[in-house]
Amino acid sequence: MEAKDVLEKLFDQNKLLILKFFLDNPEQEFYLRELSKRIKIPVTTTFRLIKKLKELEIIIEHKIKKFKLYSLNSTKSTAFLQELFAFKKSALNEFIEQTSRIEGVEKIILHGKEEKDKANILLIGTNIPVEQVKKIVFEIKEMFNFSVIDLTLDPEQFSKMSNMGLFPGRRTTLFQK
Repeated sequence: MEAKDVLEKLFDQNKLLILKFFLDNPEQEFYLRELSKRIKIPVTTTFRLIKKLKELEIIIEHKIKKFKLYSLNSTKSTAFLQELFAFKKSALNEFIEQTSRIEGVEKIILHGKEEKDKANILLIGTNIPVEQVKKIVFEIKEMFNFSVIDLTLDPEQFSKMSNMGLFPGRRTTLFQK
């Protein structure tokens, strides 16, 4: 088991979500509500955890008049955390991040297992712009040499095809609105 996996099992999942978010966005500043919305944790919980991370000097607070912005502190500790977690975006994570922002995408499902160089993905939603998805698939192939084999379906099509047994085996929901 990797060190990252051990840490994820040992520590508070919400705190790790916030930490991962800041490590993924080291140069950016965020308002409390914006951060809460992006990581899908209640504002009060986010505030409490940010306070703890500030005490550890992992997060710094910038005050602009009455507003507070939070960002990753640039210290030896945060450099160690980045190295420990080795936050390198995987091809599949990048695909999910980009396609989840497309209007109409309601659900992203991994069909089967992610392999070293490819993954089968079902995009479920209404009026998903297929050309936009194809562009992302092409970019992922260029950046990571990873093939995303995608199938775009509306919810009714997906339901009917599932009932017919056309998607046997393991299905993992990677994103859902």
